[in-house]
Amino acid sequence: MLDTILLYLPNNFFGLFLLVLIFVLAFLLLFRLKKSEWIIYLLLIWFPLESLILMYTPLDYYAQVKYIPEIIMYGLVFGTWLSFIIREHKFLPKQPMSKWLMAFLAVAVVSLLLNFYSPWIWTLGLRQILRFVLIIFVILWMNYDLPVIKNILRVGIIIFILEVFLGLVQYLSGGYLDAYLFSSRTVTVANMATLGGIEQFWTQGSRVFATLGRYDQLGSFVALGIILLFTFVFDNKILKNKFWYYILLIFAVFVLYLTKSRASWIAAFLGVSTIGLFLYKSKKFLWGLFIFLSIFVIYLISFAISNQNILAISDKPNQSLGERVFESFSPQGLRDSYDGYGRIFFIINTPLQVVRQYPLFGVGPGQYGGGVAAALLHTDMYDRLHLPFGIQNIYGQIDNNWMSIWGEFGTIGLLVWIMIFVTVIKMSLFVREKADNDFEKNLAEGLIGLTVGIMAIGFFGPYFEFRTLMFYYWITVGVVGTFYVKTRIL
Repeated sequence: MLDTILLYLPNNFFGLFLLVLIFVLAFLLLFRLKKSEWIIYLLLIWFPLESLILMYTPLDYYAQVKYIPEIIMYGLVFGTWLSFIIREHKFLPKQPMSKWLMAFLAVAVVSLLLNFYSPWIWTLGLRQILRFVLIIFVILWMNYDLPVIKNILRVGIIIFILEVFLGLVQYLSGGYLDAYLFSSRTVTVANMATLGGIEQFWTQGSRVFATLGRYDQLGSFVALGIILLFTFVFDNKILKNKFWYYILLIFAVFVLYLTKSRASWIAAFLGVSTIGLFLYKSKKFLWGLFIFLSIFVIYLISFAISNQNILAISDKPNQSLGERVFESFSPQGLRDSYDGYGRIFFIINTPLQVVRQYPLFGVGPGQYGGGVAAALLHTDMYDRLHLPFGIQNIYGQIDNNWMSIWGEFGTIGLLVWIMIFVTVIKMSLFVREKADNDFEKNLAEGLIGLTVGIMAIGFFGPYFEFRTLMFYYWITVGVVGTFYVKTRIL
């Protein structure tokens, strides 16, 4: 009997078992010592380095290395929830986001019942968009004190500095390091999900991505750091050795440019402008913005005059700044995006083909436009709607998280998702107004700008599903959420 069981176990089962046992014991020890925040520190370090580590991970251990940290996060969620119940004798803390998250979950359940498809695909689809939202509750349930929260942010800024530094080194290497940082291999997990297979379609050395595996991954992460750092530098009350923070901000902006990620540029611009113009109403910032935009417009006009074919610019492996900008709205670029089943095609056809037939509750999580349909090669809904299988009829995802959510969760789900972000902004505005110290006030301001940037960047790709970006974003939401709860009590 035992021999039969052992026959069907993977070759590395016992090694995996020992590894999981070590993790469980370490997990229990951290809770026993009341040091659960160390798991958060480790995850803050892990996710930005994940792509690089997986590149050199043996295929037999790929799935374990990729998913064990996420399983640890779920264990952290469950452990902190039990701790909260034991301490407070209630299931959830009072905070404004809970009702909207519950409403989003309710929409997903209704969508599953109406569409009657695989609960497994439904679970994976819901996980893809909500997995890191759970970290909000970890921070709220544990109610970490201010020194722990500052340590969380210190770990985050150290990783931010590391990624900016590596981005600069990668640029100075002239593309030499690309081969050691970028992985195009395809891995099949459990004979179900296909992961990886990313193509480096840009010229080596033309876009930096450090340890995050893709230029848009690094660009969005650097944009997040710039927005949060900007509010502390701009307010100029808390930081010591401000000169070095200015230097860091300058280098970060340069690395953001080097990523050539237009979506990240837009996110950073909108986030910083929200803080400078709408929160501080700063004339100094307005003048700086006017000068920057004037120089930028003059550059674009000069580029247009010196290049006779700006209306025919399309995507290519190596682009200048002017080409990168004009390609976004050139007729040829838009035509290529539509005819080649790119983002424009799905912006037009999601409401026409998907929402028109499934207007209220969508086709269900995991069925359309996101990473789950792509990884599982789940073409059922695309075939039913007579649509190509995502970008280029190959990749499964549609390069627009808002359209993906609209298609999967319907108009009701889309409105609820918007309200989650609106609630984050309202919560942050409350903390900004009522906080009794500049640190809490500045972080709340940074979160407002960051939320605007995150909402904008979702129009340009599957950014709501990016592991590093969204883990850091929802960590920030959780921290400001603790400030909100504390301020309401006081």
